[in-house]
Amino acid sequence: MTDLVETLRRYGEEKALSPGEVLVRQGSVSDGVYYLKSGRLGAYREEPDGSYFLTGIAPGDWVGEIASASGGPRTATVKAEEESLVVHLSEVDFRCMLQESPALAAAVVSQLGGRLTAADVARVSLGRGYRRTLDRVEALSSEKVRLEEFLRLREELADMIVHDLRNPLGVIVGGLNMLGRVEVAEGDAEYVAAVLRTMELSARRMQRLVETLLDIARLEEGAMRLQTVALDLFPLVEEIVDEERSLAEGRGVTLENRLPAGLPAVMADRDILQRVLVNLLDNGVKFTPAGGRVWVEAQAEAKDVQIAVVDTGSGVPEEERSRIFEKFTQAQRQPEVRRGAGLGLAFCRMAVEAHDGRIWVEDGPQGKGSRFVFTIPHSAGG
Repeated sequence: MTDLVETLRRYGEEKALSPGEVLVRQGSVSDGVYYLKSGRLGAYREEPDGSYFLTGIAPGDWVGEIASASGGPRTATVKAEEESLVVHLSEVDFRCMLQESPALAAAVVSQLGGRLTAADVARVSLGRGYRRTLDRVEALSSEKVRLEEFLRLREELADMIVHDLRNPLGVIVGGLNMLGRVEVAEGDAEYVAAVLRTMELSARRMQRLVETLLDIARLEEGAMRLQTVALDLFPLVEEIVDEERSLAEGRGVTLENRLPAGLPAVMADRDILQRVLVNLLDNGVKFTPAGGRVWVEAQAEAKDVQIAVVDTGSGVPEEERSRIFEKFTQAQRQPEVRRGAGLGLAFCRMAVEAHDGRIWVEDGPQGKGSRFVFTIPHSAGG
């Protein structure tokens, strides 16, 4: 923290913002980065049909590091939600900061990864826009106009997927650029490890999206063949929880494996079941505020094992509990948190049903948070 205070004092220029005042405009060329000292900012995506809230920016956060790292235009409009004080650093000074303080550079890369995950450029309007477009297509009587609408819808979906892939790529490229700008000394191994870890997580995220798209297509066509074997759930869940723990800790959330001893083995495709659990854990962590908890629990029934991913987040409104498992649908759980293309829960539903199981969501303990439950047949179920 001392390094940061000294760096900002040396290079930065303070600027006060009034409520509603725009700090940076979507599409504009980067003029450097901003550090929020006090107050609160909001990031918004400007679309033809309106302005949509992406994420809140709290004191200690950076603004503009995405455009600075990628060299591209601003991806969102940022304005003050209340009286705020920011410190501006030019592109040149920002690079000097990265070179002089590897620890600060690692923190910026880490925030960059989290920011892209939480506030994807294409994530606000396309989920609801997809469904509106389908309604319009069904209402059209002209075959020619209907075909044109389907083609346009296909382009929108392609744009959405490109954005979902482009953002983790931006993290990777930004991390490589930062490593290239900094002379890494022998004692900076921890900094290098932090940057590489962030890039690795982004690459995995990108890989998961591609695999989900392909698997949904196969599941819909009935072309996916499951490689079912008898699986011991506890070590599988323990491995997944360990892999997801860094994501949870980065958001101040506690992640736990609460599976009891003595559960029967389930008959499942290991890779598919692993991705179902990863999707549900990722979903729970991102909708749980700092200080909350997410855990996996399970119990044996007559013919199957009931597995649940539980969180202490905002919960899912009852009227949305069936539709969130449809493709391109996002539950309005927290206005400040937006999901991706709306594919994760759809994949979970189709994957569980392919195992002759079922999936649903209900209230968490004492009516707080959410409990995503699914069933998988066990080897003793007959």
